[in-house]
Amino acid sequence: MLPPSSSWCVPPSSVKAVPAPDTRAGVRRNPPVPRIPRLGIAVASLAFVLALTGCGSAGPTTLDAAKVSEKTSAEVDSCHIITTPEEFGAPSDARPPVDCAEPHSTQTFLVTSFPQPLANQKERPLQEQLHNATNRLCPADELRKYLDGTPRDATTGMEIAGYYPSRAEWAAGSRTVRCDVLLTEKSGGPQQTTLNLKGALAGPDSAQIRLCYSQEIKDGVLSSEGADTLCSEPHTAEDVSAWIGQDASLVSLAAQQERCLPFVLEFLKAEVLPEDREVRPVLRIDGGARAIRCAVAPRQDVPAAWTGTLVPARAVSDGAVSG
Repeated sequence: MLPPSSSWCVPPSSVKAVPAPDTRAGVRRNPPVPRIPRLGIAVASLAFVLALTGCGSAGPTTLDAAKVSEKTSAEVDSCHIITTPEEFGAPSDARPPVDCAEPHSTQTFLVTSFPQPLANQKERPLQEQLHNATNRLCPADELRKYLDGTPRDATTGMEIAGYYPSRAEWAAGSRTVRCDVLLTEKSGGPQQTTLNLKGALAGPDSAQIRLCYSQEIKDGVLSSEGADTLCSEPHTAEDVSAWIGQDASLVSLAAQQERCLPFVLEFLKAEVLPEDREVRPVLRIDGGARAIRCAVAPRQDVPAAWTGTLVPARAVSDGAVSG
């Protein structure tokens, strides 16, 4: 997911980045070979990517270089088909784009150029060097802008992947980098979708990528702990992208609610908490570290799960988003 915006929030250790973990579970990046990491989720089959394009030592042939001019240049908003974790971890993708209204696996949110000094190399950098560059060239902040996200929008189930020129394209002078976002299955593999992710957090289908929590309900009592889930699935609380390390001052529910209230109000775009909403903190224990994940829920006499998002609707007009 997109990293929580509060500077004092506990940085999530379960976000996969390329190659180092991002700040949080929700947005992950394609890892370097042969590493197998966890936006909280991992792609387990990436150890095989060494057998894919770009790992050999042979240089490009004249015929390969000639084919470069036939390639379609990378474009923002284009959609692509990635069917396996191995393809997701490959350094290049030469297949033409598909209509975003049709099933697709990735969507391009940024097109940029490979930086110096590696850009001056005659031969394309090694695959691991390319993957390592993705963290800088395809930042989560750019994805947040593409999704029309705000600092309080928390996402899950997404990966960031960088695709680079093939060896033949590199030899012909291309230094274009295509930054893609893709949805993932719970197993970490690519998931096909017809959802257009441009402006998705401001659109009617944002629950499909928002982070929510499912808490156990026993005898009418809600558990303090909760598991990550999509807001389009049954859940009991919705994350507002503020995670706080728990200390002695945050043992009581009232103290947790008080600390989380400003973030919930920002999420709801409200000055006071609406009567039909409540602050519902969720406790998470990861590797022995205890953190309070600030979340919001409908005010209920008896706790019950629901689907969807509580974020206020935003009007989208001529590419501009207004609260």
